[in-house]
Amino acid sequence: MTTKGNGKTIQWIRDHEHYPHKDWCLMWPFSKTRGYGTFGYLGKGYYAHRFMCQLTHGEAPSPNHQAAHSCGNGHLGCVNPNHLSWKTQSENQLDCREHGTQAKNEVGNGGRINQGIAEEIRALKGVKTQWQIAEQYRISESSVSDIWLGRTWTRPSKIVHFTEEEDRKIREAISWGYSFPQMAEHVGRSVSAVMGRTYRLGLTSGRKPNRTDYSSIRRHPRS
Repeated sequence: MTTKGNGKTIQWIRDHEHYPHKDWCLMWPFSKTRGYGTFGYLGKGYYAHRFMCQLTHGEAPSPNHQAAHSCGNGHLGCVNPNHLSWKTQSENQLDCREHGTQAKNEVGNGGRINQGIAEEIRALKGVKTQWQIAEQYRISESSVSDIWLGRTWTRPSKIVHFTEEEDRKIREAISWGYSFPQMAEHVGRSVSAVMGRTYRLGLTSGRKPNRTDYSSIRRHPRS
């Protein structure tokens, strides 16, 4: 249903601001994002349930408060003002557990932010508001702010994991009797990195290194 520019969404919300029925949900009839009602007005994007909560219950007590549903049907688009109230993230999560609607792994890695998610959040700056992103990823607005301001997740991981090809070269070098310095040259990694990876693979070097290994490292002629 197209409502862009004609104010139907705002009018619909105002028409239902004093919705009298408390025993059943009032479902958002327009566009949704992941089940939650959304709309645009005067160049800004809004979540319908949060807008309704603000309209009927006043401003959120803090930027970190969320528009919580007592019915547990927020993900289905409920915007009944009788079912909405301002709650902290922890309070809202407790309600979600009680309703069986707790989001699982919303931000990956067991529900925690990772570098990839942080990059997504950083890319949404200027596209979505902090509270929209916080609700999308089920995190606090302060976490979004910290990412935007560079307080957290500012640097990509420096860990370069070994590839299957590099593991194959390690096993190959061991079979040729290479020492760790020779193995490092063959694999293209540092000696310490190759040593650590070798032990993690449950392997041991073919022999202990000697001075010639460090002074004149040569590749094995076999292909």
